Amino acid sequence: MADLTFKRMSLKRKKRKESRKYLSLVCLIYVYLRVNMGDFLRRVRGDEIPGPLRREFTKKKWNDEFKKCIDPDVEDLALFKSGVLVSDKLKNIRNSLKLSNSSSLSATTKLRAFVAMANHEFIVNAKRTHEAMGKLAKELQEREVNGYGLEDLTNIKLKLKGGFAWGPNEIVEGLVDGMEIPIRFALQGSPVLSGAPKMNLVAWKEMAHELNLGTLYRMIEDIWNDCLWNGYVSADEAGVILFLPTDLDVVKSYSLGLARRNSLSGTFNILSAKYYRELYDKGIFPNIREVKSIERKGKHQVIKVSKNENPSDAYQDLMAMWAFASEPYYTELLNEAQPKLAGLNLSLLTRVWTVISQTSQILLRKLTEKHNSAINPDALPHAWFPEYVPVIQVTALVDALSVATGINRIEAARAVEFFTYRGAGDQEIWAQPLIPVGNVSVAPYFPAIVSPNLRRLIDVWMKQAGVDLGRRGPEFEAHIRASVSESIKTSPLLANFSKSLSDDYTFKPVGSRSEQIDLLFFIGKTVFVAEAKCILEPVDSKGVAMHRKTVNGAAIQVLRKARSIEENRSDFVDSMRKFGWDISANFEVISLVITSSSSHVGFESQGVPVIDELILGRFFDGCIENVALAGDGLKVVKKINTIFYSTVEEAEKIATQYFKSPPQLERFFKGVQPRIVPIYPVDKDDWEGLISSFECFPLGGPWEDDAKSDLAEAV
Repeated sequence: MADLTFKRMSLKRKKRKESRKYLSLVCLIYVYLRVNMGDFLRRVRGDEIPGPLRREFTKKKWNDEFKKCIDPDVEDLALFKSGVLVSDKLKNIRNSLKLSNSSSLSATTKLRAFVAMANHEFIVNAKRTHEAMGKLAKELQEREVNGYGLEDLTNIKLKLKGGFAWGPNEIVEGLVDGMEIPIRFALQGSPVLSGAPKMNLVAWKEMAHELNLGTLYRMIEDIWNDCLWNGYVSADEAGVILFLPTDLDVVKSYSLGLARRNSLSGTFNILSAKYYRELYDKGIFPNIREVKSIERKGKHQVIKVSKNENPSDAYQDLMAMWAFASEPYYTELLNEAQPKLAGLNLSLLTRVWTVISQTSQILLRKLTEKHNSAINPDALPHAWFPEYVPVIQVTALVDALSVATGINRIEAARAVEFFTYRGAGDQEIWAQPLIPVGNVSVAPYFPAIVSPNLRRLIDVWMKQAGVDLGRRGPEFEAHIRASVSESIKTSPLLANFSKSLSDDYTFKPVGSRSEQIDLLFFIGKTVFVAEAKCILEPVDSKGVAMHRKTVNGAAIQVLRKARSIEENRSDFVDSMRKFGWDISANFEVISLVITSSSSHVGFESQGVPVIDELILGRFFDGCIENVALAGDGLKVVKKINTIFYSTVEEAEKIATQYFKSPPQLERFFKGVQPRIVPIYPVDKDDWEGLISSFECFPLGGPWEDDAKSDLAEAV
């Protein structure tokens, strides 16, 4: 996605419009023909047949295994064709990677060049994003007389030289995912990183091309996993390959969840930053000192750490990000010493990451100032590209960590090594954003370290540390039960007419199987039975599929449990009396799935609403407050309450519809729209294509309705 090399696709606008119509038709046909999983598809999913991402894959084996299918169905045939296309594309990409496999450049030179290219692109596009946001905010201020929502500021696209417009986050993701493959290649065999880099030998245009190839490689990997796990199929229209979804809700739910997660994160960070400022004014500070400057004393680097006085805005923002990422049900897991980390715990790692991030942001600010004023892009690239690889001496970072977090130097050194990317199988640059560029030095990879998804990073670090992620389940269930109990207690209308069990509950009907229920609560005569699932937030195509599989399994489970209660009403009524609850036998049962993530929330699985803690909590509040913003400081200019119900009877009546279609998600559903993304050819002999997906930019808001009524009155 780097703004540098790929040629514009040959598809004309007219042809793209025709492709959209064809896409819709083919999609409907495949939805109509879709049958149960075929044998070939099942065997590829089960790793019995190596797919095109596996080293053992060959086209001969692929063809032979497909021929063995006695009666292949439409899904088998679709997967077979997609596998051939993906295999050809990946082979073309690998054959085009020259610098990564070049023996003429040292590993030190390659690594510094890769980091320089990515950091340069990050700074260029960060500046473009800032300018685009300023322009959009000005337009919104002039157009939306009653203010606008925070989500409205996310509707930004940056057009790159390939001719297609990408969102700022997509560009950053491309810079990280696209460069990880070349960097991994450069680190193969644990090369010696001594010696001065020879940047004058680097072919910078070729370097930019490799970044694009790496991004394309990751894109094709995702497309394959969409075909394998999410029902995507391929079709050929006049030599252009189309990849089409057969289950639109899968793609829509992911795009909506992503938009909502970004919205919640932005809102939380604004409120949290304000909260931290109030604490600082009272002299209450976090237990992490702030990095203030990076200086040199001779050949040695010194990272200066100050006491927590007058914290910078960047520091406050960082604290807010961590507050959003730190789930209360993770506390015990984060504080446990991990053998794989030589006794360090994940709570300590989060503090270390904070110091590394602060250090990196100081380097980024200095480099950005230099980029805007002192660097001459008209000079030869090797004269200015090396500026984009600011180096951190490991000993200086260890010293700073020891002072800022209070850990000893041995622990600090272990932590720095944990965050250093070595190209190991379970590592990723998002989680290990320090790139080794010398025997005793590292370089921060700005796209990965400045504004990552910290909630996901905690999950990744847990996995890398060998934490049993299954342990999060009971902790999340207990958290949800405590949250519901508190919501009922503080509910303005429902406190006296609702109850919930504070522990998990096992229903034991006479003559039937026992059912363990994660969450059980009542409102009036309505019984709510919920299955709670703590699931990793998906960030790729396979993750989306696994998330959907877990949610679907939870829906099947909770339906079975609800059915058991409905079919054994008298046993259930007797069971509730043990808790002091006298309920009527003509109760209604509503099933719910509650997840820890935002994906699939607002949609149904097996007819069961999928919600999260926030949507559940807002129901007990009885309303939701929307705010309209305006001005450079994003000041709140209007608050509008949406009332869900005004009596207990109304709460019971609207509960099913509320959970099936939460009103706070209405803007997001309105903003889901189709998107067609180009798949570039590697060379003139390679295929080009399009993939159909969805994106979400929330539309409308209660302040718009208010603005219309104001306008009507004025007229």
